Amino acid sequence: MNATSAVMQQATLGAHGLAMIVFAIVVFAVFIWDRWPIATVSLFVLAAIPLGFVLAPLADAQGPVDPTRFFLGLGHPALVAICALMVLGQALVVTGALEPVARRLSTWVTQRPRLALLAVLLGAASVSGLINDTPVVVLLIPLILAAAARARVAAGAMLLPMNYAVLMGGMATSIGTSTNLIVVALAAGLGVTGLGMFSFTGIVAVAAVPAMAYLWLVAPRLLAHVQPRAEQLSEQVFDAELSITEDSSFEGQTLGEAFGASGNRLQLVELRRNKLSIVKLPSVTLRAGDILVVQGTARDLKELEATLDAPLHSLREQDDAAGQHQGGDASDAQHDDAADDGAAERSEAVPSAMVAQLVVVNESPLVRRTVRQERLAERYGVIVVGLRPRTKPEGWERQSLADRMVRGGDILLLQGKNEDIARVQRDGYGLLLDARYTLPRQEKAWIALAVMATVVVLAATKTLPIALAALAGVIVLLLARCVSWDDVAQSLSVKVILLVASSLALGDALSVTGATAWGAQQLAGLTDILGPNWLLVLLMGLMGLLTNFVSNNAAAAIGTPLGVELARSLGVNPEPFVLAVLFGCNLCYLTPMGYQTNLLVMNAGGYRFGDFVRVGTPLFLIMWAGLSYGLILQYGL
Repeated sequence: MNATSAVMQQATLGAHGLAMIVFAIVVFAVFIWDRWPIATVSLFVLAAIPLGFVLAPLADAQGPVDPTRFFLGLGHPALVAICALMVLGQALVVTGALEPVARRLSTWVTQRPRLALLAVLLGAASVSGLINDTPVVVLLIPLILAAAARARVAAGAMLLPMNYAVLMGGMATSIGTSTNLIVVALAAGLGVTGLGMFSFTGIVAVAAVPAMAYLWLVAPRLLAHVQPRAEQLSEQVFDAELSITEDSSFEGQTLGEAFGASGNRLQLVELRRNKLSIVKLPSVTLRAGDILVVQGTARDLKELEATLDAPLHSLREQDDAAGQHQGGDASDAQHDDAADDGAAERSEAVPSAMVAQLVVVNESPLVRRTVRQERLAERYGVIVVGLRPRTKPEGWERQSLADRMVRGGDILLLQGKNEDIARVQRDGYGLLLDARYTLPRQEKAWIALAVMATVVVLAATKTLPIALAALAGVIVLLLARCVSWDDVAQSLSVKVILLVASSLALGDALSVTGATAWGAQQLAGLTDILGPNWLLVLLMGLMGLLTNFVSNNAAAAIGTPLGVELARSLGVNPEPFVLAVLFGCNLCYLTPMGYQTNLLVMNAGGYRFGDFVRVGTPLFLIMWAGLSYGLILQYGL
């Protein structure tokens, strides 16, 4: 009798183990019930488990169990990695690093959404077989979010299926996940040495066919209720002007080419040349000095500005108030001396941190005056890039944006630094709406891309643990000022942090009380009743359930020797049983804490716990059945 058999025979379910099984079932039910916030339930779990071991102490082979050990999840490498990766993803967003790719993907999502989703699923699954799952998901999350925002569709229908496709691809090779490496290494130590890098790729590929069809055709329907995270800027339409300059990339090109480059989102109201309106023919050649009078949402306007390389404002027009209206109005000269100092410096450096909406109040100094007369750019370093009138005018306003008379109730679209925009409100010009749009810091985009690429390479090549690589990447981003501490705070999710810490505590408690070992022993006790094929199916199912509540690596450490022992006791080849453990430890579809990428998409897509159960359960059953049949068929069980 070997050590593994001895351990299995000695596993008993005491009062502590029984209590933990009941507690885990109750917690799982409460998560699915979804009546209380996940963060609240997670905090309760994190407090209840240590308290239970204080009230009912437990001693194991090493001595009394320290109740504070269940707090160690707050410093666990998995949690550090998840938090750092969320910050890295936020850096790609705030710098606009993925905008060019997102622009192309969004066009495809808009025109052919089903094909776009299929391409994402197949691409993600293919890549994850050779690269660790987590970096793949980290790269795709901001890309899909950006593409969905541009296409005006909910990202929830794509993010979770993409994540599951990555997990499916990751189980196809021995290097796809760290869990696979652990299972293969443990099996080799137990004498099972025939598993190569692509030994089981064919089995996974066949099982993945119906699973991919489910993720492509059914899963998005099950996620149709998922609401996207609140947009930073409401979808109000503003009047605006795009200026074609000598440096614009579309200077000398036709209006039709501009329409095509914008994805036909250019809602052109008027084309002005030398203050005269000209016919908007697609064949008209754009020249320096032309003004495109357009309408669109704030996000659309900023995207058009980037796509057409045409600024949404003319600082010369908005800042030359002193020269053109010096004596026009007594109120024009009533400026704060402090505001006048350094005005030229502010006008040279265009504020580009924030776009915000300001409702002009009736008592505002702007009422019945123009933006040019009030000189907001000079006084505050804030420019007006759009205007939405309180009431729709009978005809189009022919004046330029800087010369249009402002009325109470109008909404101005302001661009500038957050503190400068706040000063505009503080000085009584209007009330700021909550809707904000942070402009990408595109000059830092290459740094964010380089850092992300370096982290992916270091993690994929196992040069550094992903937690350490990602944390170092965050430090570089902070030092390079790609992200601020506000960005860091915005990227982190208290819900995810508490869920990770509580799930690690729950898994540790199930293990230390012997509950997981007892479950494995019950399966081993069925060798006299069931044949090898059914035992293999049950082993994979047990590992699949276990891996959704304890870490994948812990499940692998428990399951691999169990699988080898079962096969040898039955007198059959142990390889399929080792693969059953490997596949089961990758079936982490049922809970958000099943795998760290689940938590990443949960935070990004706004999913609830029940969404993982609803979408993951059919996928779990499909893959369980397909992989089991493939193993039985290939190994002749």
